[in-house]
Amino acid sequence: MRAIDHHCHPLRRWPFELTALELRACFTEALDPRVLRDHVPATAAYRDALRRLGADHEETILAARAAADPGEYANGLLERCGTGCLLLDFGFQPAESWSPEEHRREVHLPQYEIVRVEPLAERLVADCATPGDWIAAVREGLRSSGAVAVKTIAAYRASLRLRRPAPSELRRDYAELRRQRRPRVAGNALCHALVFAAAEECVRAGLPLQVHCGLGDPDEDLAEANPLGLRRLFTDPGLDGLRVALLHCYPYHREAAYLCAMFPGVYMDLSLAFPLAGADAGRALREALGLCPWTKLLYATDASRIPELYFVAAQLEREALAGALAEILDFGAAMAAGRQVLVENARALYRLPADS
Repeated sequence: MRAIDHHCHPLRRWPFELTALELRACFTEALDPRVLRDHVPATAAYRDALRRLGADHEETILAARAAADPGEYANGLLERCGTGCLLLDFGFQPAESWSPEEHRREVHLPQYEIVRVEPLAERLVADCATPGDWIAAVREGLRSSGAVAVKTIAAYRASLRLRRPAPSELRRDYAELRRQRRPRVAGNALCHALVFAAAEECVRAGLPLQVHCGLGDPDEDLAEANPLGLRRLFTDPGLDGLRVALLHCYPYHREAAYLCAMFPGVYMDLSLAFPLAGADAGRALREALGLCPWTKLLYATDASRIPELYFVAAQLEREALAGALAEILDFGAAMAAGRQVLVENARALYRLPADS
């Protein structure tokens, strides 16, 4: 089945020479070079990734990729992992990554964009004197983005225990934001105000809201990234009809599965858990399906930078999904459920064309 990868990031502009440390960095959240040098090679997830890429040694993999045509190599790996469509968040885009226009030209797959609200908001600070003007400008930016979904990374910068900030608190924090030479949205008042504004615009436009929760960024306080704190998004009468995709979720996949079972507009994935958590990601998928209906589970890699990460994450997730569904369904029903997870749930959630 050609899967819809509902949450991923752009590839790095080729050609380039990949080093061993850069390869290791794609399979960990750690930034300290000592961890990359001394400890990542001793993780089960990384050793498994090397085997899936065809060798037990980094040098063999790096030499093979260096000898290949970079475009054919990247598109070939995407073809082999069964990807049929990409929903790309360019909010995480190192300078060496393809631009959206370049990505559509170089990567031979249908592609759609997701707009990340915090970078958009940061670009608008200089032109907005008050928080009211700022929120209004953000709303207009979301309306004109042309994206198929909106994403928030509030978990990187604040707690996910959402509450609507008091006007005085918002004015104080926005004034501080305006004083920064390079504005960086952070703190509960600013982040939560943006989440609620984005949610309201999503309801108006009929777009899903993607919410980062669980692991995924070394800046975040993982203890504050539990999706249970998002309950107000699901119970606020003013947000009736909002559809929310919980991203990553691990190690809060049980909590995310509970929310999917309780609220009609909540969906989840386990992206990034597969390349980072090794065998534990498969166990997490089985635990999630204990509560989460397979009509609410989405396929995603959260891959970025290099096609090897797409390939490894896809293999792991497909194998885990096949094993989990085989434990609870007969073959025909498992195939139908697998198609829902890999394709149909995302197609319906993001209202994509039938040929996506």
